[in-house]
Amino acid sequence: MVNGNPALVVRLDGEIDGVLAIRVEDTRIAGLYYVRNPEKLTRVESETPLTLR
Repeated sequence: MVNGNPALVVRLDGEIDGVLAIRVEDTRIAGLYYVRNPEKLTRVESETPLTLR
């Protein structure tokens, strides 16, 4: 989760390359945001295992 939205962390050679965040409204994808700026990714450290709902 990033800013309360589902997200995917993309890693290359073990290093974070970027984060894809998905904005959902009324059960539909309303926006996709890919952030690669290293300064904005400094707080992305921990991993959350995926689970089925």
